[in-house]
Amino acid sequence: MDSAIAATSAFLPALIAPPIAGNPSPAKRPMMEMTTKSSTKVKADPFVFGIFFTGGIFEIMTSIVAHWSWKTNLSKSFTLVELMAVIAVIGILAGLTLGAAGAVRTQSNNSRAKSEIAALQAACERYFAERNEYPEATSPDPTSPKDCDPTSASYSAAGKVLFKGLFGINQFNLPPTDKRYFEPKASMVSSTNKSDPYFIDPWGYPYGYNSDRTNAPLIWSTANQKTALQTNRWITSWPKM
Repeated sequence: MDSAIAATSAFLPALIAPPIAGNPSPAKRPMMEMTTKSSTKVKADPFVFGIFFTGGIFEIMTSIVAHWSWKTNLSKSFTLVELMAVIAVIGILAGLTLGAAGAVRTQSNNSRAKSEIAALQAACERYFAERNEYPEATSPDPTSPKDCDPTSASYSAAGKVLFKGLFGINQFNLPPTDKRYFEPKASMVSSTNKSDPYFIDPWGYPYGYNSDRTNAPLIWSTANQKTALQTNRWITSWPKM
């Protein structure tokens, strides 16, 4: 038995050289998981397992091959610092992208509100040209701090008067009973299948409308602002100071 071990040991360097010195192909030399006498699971080369099955030599070989496999796999993995750096870069890029998208969306809404207000104002002028008066509405008052919240009832009440006056009826999906001066898109109307709708801005709030029926009406969007301190951001039909 000793002579067999000695003879086998003579071939040990030549047999373990390929898995240690080379870079074996996983397809040609797949690793398999084994349990040694010490109940420790290691990954060993099947070639080694097929020849060195005696206790001492098998444990040495599996230990050597497992050590080589661990060092090879470690060199191909990310370190914690590298992983954190990648996550940080992704976070920065995501923040820049979301910020840019938000700015583009705000600019788009502002442009749309300006266009819609101009169209409403032109429709009011057509109404006045034929009737010598504007659609009736006296509130909300854009100069009053209490009327700065577009969710208040005064906004929707005035909007309903403006809608009926310009659309010719108080429901979007019905034919007009009076002359129509404005043809809005469905996205500009608070409700397309209920009575008493009103015109809404790109943020979903009623357009403000104020008129004494004689002077040019005031039409505006609060541009998603809800306090008196932010009226400078409103989009209005009149020049802002």
